Amino acid sequence: MDRERKMVSREVSTLDVGYRSLGSLLEDIQNLISQYGAEARVEKRPYSYSDGEYVAVLAVLPETDKEMAHRIAKEEHWQAQQALRDRAEFERLKAKFGG
Repeated sequence: MDRERKMVSREVSTLDVGYRSLGSLLEDIQNLISQYGAEARVEKRPYSYSDGEYVAVLAVLPETDKEMAHRIAKEEHWQAQQALRDRAEFERLKAKFGG
């Protein structure tokens, strides 16, 4: 199990591109690059409350303490469940073939 902090993609801002000049848009993009780096990306996403879409800005950032704890707890749960399945399968095969 990996207990190291992972890097995760997270929505950090939005970009309003409708009816704007290229110069104004460029200024916003340059500000976003200075905040989140040139590797940040944009993605069209649907609004959760309507049929429209918006442009999200995503950056790769370290997972928070809460996210890390949640991920580790899930991984531990999955490992425990797999161990139970493996034990049940072992007992089934042992009963079937002796041992």
